Amino acid sequence: MPTIAMLKQDMESTKSLGDIVDVLKIAALMQFHAFQLKEWKPKQDFLNIAEDIFNVLVSKGLEHPFLFDRPTLPSLIVVITSDEGFLGDLNMLAINAALNIVKTSEDHVLCLGRRGARYLEDTDVSYKVFPGVSSEINTDELEPLKLYILNGYKKKFGRVYIIYPKFISLAVQKIDKVLLLPYQKSSQAKILRGFFIDEMLIEPAISHVLEMLIEIYLDFRLLDIFWMSKRSEYAARIMHLEGSTQELSTLNQKLSFNYFRQEHALKDKSIREISASKVISGRR
Repeated sequence: MPTIAMLKQDMESTKSLGDIVDVLKIAALMQFHAFQLKEWKPKQDFLNIAEDIFNVLVSKGLEHPFLFDRPTLPSLIVVITSDEGFLGDLNMLAINAALNIVKTSEDHVLCLGRRGARYLEDTDVSYKVFPGVSSEINTDELEPLKLYILNGYKKKFGRVYIIYPKFISLAVQKIDKVLLLPYQKSSQAKILRGFFIDEMLIEPAISHVLEMLIEIYLDFRLLDIFWMSKRSEYAARIMHLEGSTQELSTLNQKLSFNYFRQEHALKDKSIREISASKVISGRR
């Protein structure tokens, strides 16, 4: 059983650790709100318009690798993890979701984030590591990933999935799976109003327009996913720290209870010893 001195020291250590966690939680909340106010959020309007244009091209009967699956080729699975602290559980969930897609030894995983890639070291999966998503998301950061995806898809992959933590609310994050390529016609997509598809003139060529549109579409799609995953990171860190605060509070209550119980026992023992001493002295 720990002594009263040890219990007091543990209480002080727990309180100090709790103060540190509270500071980290406040900092995480400030980062989350600052990130929310960024002006470079992806514009959903563009993605909606791009889907409408893709719908037109598909309706023109265009046959292009960007528009259909090639089942004989392996898959590329892009998984977004974080190099920030307190996100081990989120990283593991994302990696497990990526591994669930791997079906053959030729399937390849591209992991964004070195900490997440550690979970792949003990597997037989072929993988490559890219830097994690930074808080300053921009097109320069997206470009290497986009080129890797496009070049890989053109040469050896039949489809490209991306796994990322999707922000639902501050308390809820969900690991989401998206098929980036080939492009799939959305059930929500509309034919552009006011145009007769058979009479449309697309120059210089439909295939060239499609390839350029795919690059622009991927820029915005990846930006949207990066934005969502970064929000999830901040939210997950806040909730992890909140959980740590509650655990430390529970631990501190238990230590306080044990401390005061032992202190009371020592005082009670001292009173009994003094009383017994007086009784013995009176008999003499």
